[in-house]
Amino acid sequence: MKPDTGTSDLERMIGKAAVEAARMSSQASQVAKKILGEMTCDVGESKGYDWAAVDLLDTDEELIALVALPGASKENIDLRATEDSLYVETKANPRAGKYLRREISPIGQKRDLKLPVEVKPEQIKASFKDGILEVHLPKLVVINAQKVRVE
Repeated sequence: MKPDTGTSDLERMIGKAAVEAARMSSQASQVAKKILGEMTCDVGESKGYDWAAVDLLDTDEELIALVALPGASKENIDLRATEDSLYVETKANPRAGKYLRREISPIGQKRDLKLPVEVKPEQIKASFKDGILEVHLPKLVVINAQKVRVE
């Protein structure tokens, strides 16, 4: 009869599986970092900021960015744009009291986007309502096919 070591074969197998799962998770994380490394905004670089959610709509004449900024005030929004990028940052306005749950960053939100087309930064218009920043980014080149009459 084998002496009892306190660890069953099942416990050893589970331990080996956990170690293997951790190794595979680390490898997957490294692959994801390589793939996502081309993005202009790396989540790891935000240092405590929440990564603001963005919807980007494409129309014939413009791009429209809808940026979720919960708890932000219009006065605290830092919005910047170039021909090919959009940057948004807000500082948080924490409320007094004891937080029982905190999912919104106490520092604020930020986002830096590489735009899929060039825009005219001097003509950008933005509005802020109900926690959503709506940014209209006119395209630099608008291609509207015109019907040509053949004579």
